Amino acid sequence: MNLSPLPLAVFVVDANGAITSWNRACEKLAGYGAPDIRDRRLDTIIAFDDTAAVTSIRDRVNADSTGELICADGHRVPVRVTVAPQSLDPDLACTYSVIVVPRSGLAPTRYALIQDLPIADIIEELPCVFYVIDQSGHLLLWNHQLEEALEMTSEELPTSNVKHFFDAAVQPTIVQEILEAFNRGSSSHEAELVGRQGKRTAFLFHCARANLGSLPVVFGTGLDITARKQAEHGLRVRERAMYSSVNAIVITCCADGADNVIEYVNPAYEQITGYTLAEVKGKNPRFMRIEDCDLDERQRIRDALARRESVRAVMRNRRKNGEIFWNDLRIDPVTGMDGGVTHFVGVISDITEARHYERRLQHLAHHDALTGLANRTLLQECLKAAIDAAVAHHKQGALAFLDLDNFKHINDTFGHEAGDAVLREVASRLRASMREGDTVARLGGDEFVLVIAEQSDVAQLTALVERIRQSVSAPIHVAGKEILPATSIGVSLFPQDGRTVDHVMRAADAAMYHAKTLGRNNVQLYSKELNRVVHQHLLLEASLARAIRNRELILGYQPKVDLRTGKVVGAEALVRWQHPVDGIIPPDVFIPVAEQTGLIVPLGEWVLDEACATLRTLGALGISDFVIAVNLSARQLRQRRFVHRLGETLTRHGVPGRLLELEVTESQLMDHPDEAREALDQLKRLGVRLSIDDFGTGYSSLSHLQKFPVDCIKIDRSFLGGATDLHDGHAVITRAIIALGHNLKLQVIAEGVETHEQLVFLREHDCDQMQGYYFSAAVARDGLQEMLRRDDRLVM
Repeated sequence: MNLSPLPLAVFVVDANGAITSWNRACEKLAGYGAPDIRDRRLDTIIAFDDTAAVTSIRDRVNADSTGELICADGHRVPVRVTVAPQSLDPDLACTYSVIVVPRSGLAPTRYALIQDLPIADIIEELPCVFYVIDQSGHLLLWNHQLEEALEMTSEELPTSNVKHFFDAAVQPTIVQEILEAFNRGSSSHEAELVGRQGKRTAFLFHCARANLGSLPVVFGTGLDITARKQAEHGLRVRERAMYSSVNAIVITCCADGADNVIEYVNPAYEQITGYTLAEVKGKNPRFMRIEDCDLDERQRIRDALARRESVRAVMRNRRKNGEIFWNDLRIDPVTGMDGGVTHFVGVISDITEARHYERRLQHLAHHDALTGLANRTLLQECLKAAIDAAVAHHKQGALAFLDLDNFKHINDTFGHEAGDAVLREVASRLRASMREGDTVARLGGDEFVLVIAEQSDVAQLTALVERIRQSVSAPIHVAGKEILPATSIGVSLFPQDGRTVDHVMRAADAAMYHAKTLGRNNVQLYSKELNRVVHQHLLLEASLARAIRNRELILGYQPKVDLRTGKVVGAEALVRWQHPVDGIIPPDVFIPVAEQTGLIVPLGEWVLDEACATLRTLGALGISDFVIAVNLSARQLRQRRFVHRLGETLTRHGVPGRLLELEVTESQLMDHPDEAREALDQLKRLGVRLSIDDFGTGYSSLSHLQKFPVDCIKIDRSFLGGATDLHDGHAVITRAIIALGHNLKLQVIAEGVETHEQLVFLREHDCDQMQGYYFSAAVARDGLQEMLRRDDRLVM
């Protein structure tokens, strides 16, 4: 190898400092010829600045020494000197490399030296790093690409051992690779150069041994493989992603006329299909197809593959064990270097469970979860189809609404599990009673609907529905207990009672409601008269909602009189409806509608607010012991925040709770005695008075009655009788109620007192209070204030 391009002067000396060899750069830099250098000592050529302190070559190893190079012509060049052992193992060193680098630009630079040579441009323009290393592991020659990779200057590189250009973890490997080149003549390895500022560059290094005169060296190149490493990393990531994917991936080859044969499948494919790669390699994926199944989808796939296009399809295939599975398949082409398609990649998602779940959802969307019957959605579809068929073929069909009577009582008495068992048994009986083409549906709760197609004979239809009623009403045995259900049924005919689903259902619902009002457990057919009644009911419902919003309601107060003093001590608030067209509408007309529709809740809140406002007004007039009673509905009592809202109303008006009396009926308490007691306890904590209205008309349990925190009971007007029958059975009941109330330490109030004889009877039997037309009808707030101001009293 030509030694002239070496830019650094390098001497090799023995342990005593005698020069044993040198390179041409030494001769060029110092001007000496070979005869002038041979056998001279190093200190005769280099005048070290620290000669007095350091005398041994060994002591200069890895030290940064300075001095002057004594040239042949006598002038001196300032230099930096690096001494390194000729062996990579310092303990075995017997000769040393002495690298001499000019300082302060007083000598030709490395680039100037290179430019003197014909290969300088080649070395500098190499598309890789180029380097020459001596046995000490120091650089003798390099190009600018190495400087850029290491982020170091040409002055810094000669003094650094090349192993320090790499991470500490790989330095032993780097040393081994260099030794391998020295010992065996060549080596190759991959490693990352780490720059001074942290820059990292991956290189593929090729090293070869050579001799510069008598100086053994290794020279080599490093090819930047960063892009390749990144590509390899990306390939590994993608390969791992394919391997770990939960979706099956299959790669087929279509190059050179191959019939899309399988080259690769991932583990998910093996798990989903049951076939291993060894079993399917070289086969066309069609081997899993199911004959005569999903033909359209398979044809779309074949057409797309022929056009070398992407395609997506959903179809069924057969696993190795014979099981059929649904798969969502996506196929995409892969192009080669020439742009032609060489492979296809298929991604298979096993959607079998999703398909089954979808079918279950579809079933649930159209069927009742408890009974398995059609639900409202499916019912409407079937009813519409039946109506359309009846109109088209001039036939007649029927729709029957069934509502179980007192089903709430069954739930409360036997428990909800028993109630569910009853519903399932009723559903079974209805299915058994109907024809295959008819529809049995459950709307929810205890409501069932039957769609009976092509039933032209009304008599036969009535007989069928009556048989269904009797079947439903037969005893049901649940957990050793006998339950007797009953049902009210309303029937409408189509198309005469309606040509739309809504009209036919409303007609049947109206007929069923009418069956309820006639005593339950019977069958009623829809009629025009019934339609008129229902229509009036709906109009009344809409008008009532508007009346509550527009404050068309008024509150009257029927005075309560103490039967011992004749003094007016309280009043019952009675609501009236001042209709803008029909005038006063009595409560027995609109209160049932309010109860059925839930309007009783806002109506009741308005009544309580008005009553509290009246108590506030009376308090301002100095009347502080007057009690106003307000009737509570069952719906109000069941409202979760009713007690809280009532407390806010009392606080807002500044009314003590003891001046408000809430009346609940006997049946309200006995329907759910435990819940009622809890609700009354909460009300009692507000300080309000509690009264049982219409006492004696229900089925009270004395054991329960003692537990309710009530203050008084009201004798229903029906027990007072007329003016001439005070001594019949009603009088006996009245006396018993008064005695019972007093024994329970409750006040007893009689309502509906209209005659002097009734008044005398009540006083004789020590009744506490009365109210009724005998003293006064309900009066407005102003009339009540005037009555109390005058201190009007009952004439005894």
